[in-house]
Amino acid sequence: MTDHADDTMLERIGGTFDDLDPIPQRLTAAARAAFSWRRADAKLAELLFDSASDELVGVRGTSSERRSFRFGTDDHIIRVHLTAETMIVMIEPPLSVPFRMVGEDGSADHHTDEYGELAVDAPEFPVRIEVDLPGGAVVTPWVTA
Repeated sequence: MTDHADDTMLERIGGTFDDLDPIPQRLTAAARAAFSWRRADAKLAELLFDSASDELVGVRGTSSERRSFRFGTDDHIIRVHLTAETMIVMIEPPLSVPFRMVGEDGSADHHTDEYGELAVDAPEFPVRIEVDLPGGAVVTPWVTA
């Protein structure tokens, strides 16, 4: 093939991608869910509560600028509270453990205090938490805004 023929073929192939519809949100969510378990050595924590979808029974004035999550493993609970400015992580029962916040652009290592708590600046979304618990590593599902 000549250079001209190569250029023409590349233009036609490139033009094909210009005509594609955007990727549906449900497929993007499915891809993120599949990617969430990329650490084969870590156990995936179960989402037990999400304030965006679970009703708070018996609580007045439940609208809040805070979003809360509770994740469970065999022996521990990981609580996460998010505001526009802050993310608070709490490990129950209280443990001083290392953990990593993982986002699309990298990760940041942290350590909870002796009460199992840590407050950091709110991360970019999506984010997940990898915690090194005594029984092994645990990862949360991806948290999105």
